[in-house]
Amino acid sequence: MARTPEAGQPVKRPGIALPGAVHPRDAKELAKRAEALGCDAVWVLDVRREPYLLAAAALDATETIPVGTNVAVAFSRSPTVTATAAWDLSLWSGGRFILGLGSQVGPTLAARFGVDADHPGPRMRDYVAAVRDCFEAFGRGYGRHDGPFYSIRRPAFQPGADEGVAAPPVYVAAVNPYMASIAGECADGLAAHMFTTERYLEEVLRPALGRGAERSGRAAPPILLQVVVASSREAAARQMIAYTVPAYRRVLDHEGLGGAADAVMAAAGEGRRAEAARLIDERYLDLLAVCTIGELPAAIDRWSRHCDRLSLGVPWFGTTSEEQLRAAHEVLDAISAL
Repeated sequence: MARTPEAGQPVKRPGIALPGAVHPRDAKELAKRAEALGCDAVWVLDVRREPYLLAAAALDATETIPVGTNVAVAFSRSPTVTATAAWDLSLWSGGRFILGLGSQVGPTLAARFGVDADHPGPRMRDYVAAVRDCFEAFGRGYGRHDGPFYSIRRPAFQPGADEGVAAPPVYVAAVNPYMASIAGECADGLAAHMFTTERYLEEVLRPALGRGAERSGRAAPPILLQVVVASSREAAARQMIAYTVPAYRRVLDHEGLGGAADAVMAAAGEGRRAEAARLIDERYLDLLAVCTIGELPAAIDRWSRHCDRLSLGVPWFGTTSEEQLRAAHEVLDAISAL
């Protein structure tokens, strides 16, 4: 199902994702520019910096624009730690913070954080419930959570109610249909990955989201989609090497391109990145939610039909922090010309 604006309704400018390695000082500057341009939101990645501190910097520099994590890794942090950070950011900003959570791919979770998380779908369901129970405890001064994965007896360690604080909405990231159905059950939004195709989003993710929502007796939540905007096709293809992994192979399987994914993973695994990038460019780059800066207007039109909120980010894989910052400002320059 394509999503188009209602007749007569202005199209809001897409949101902007801060670069993965951005300095908090530069995060403030980018957030201020995004707000001045009328962007939908500022989104923070969790690939290098602490996402909640970057979100705090962006909120401190702005007055009205929503700021959210897209996404913070859930299982590397306890639900209480996550809930406390999100609650305090909402308290500080007058309710402008959005909590986006993701499970992260298992091998990356272990390699990066030294933790394992079994049964990620059911665990995420319980994690979101635990976070929301913590929100309730913070609001009234006491409470607890008892679930299949998390048992939290005293999230409000110092009793006392925080009155008038808006509990942040919770988005859940998903690439596979099972996690999308979990998002449909319990989340306020689905954070869709840029490693997707139009067909996969509409034929796999959206129906799974709807099935999960139906199980909870509610309408399907909105979809937020991240689009990578690169300086060149080479930079775009290089970024997609990082996402051509076994856990995401099903996206290309749906397009009949599983063999191409295997070839890219083999080349990347053997250190042949140039070959991996060439294969991506030739076989499936044009199918994914990625574009060059010159293609941005067409990409916005193309992908806005498949989501409710759009965010534009820049490549982080194989680039320096200076290159990422320059690219983010170029994206904002392009947004200002829309």
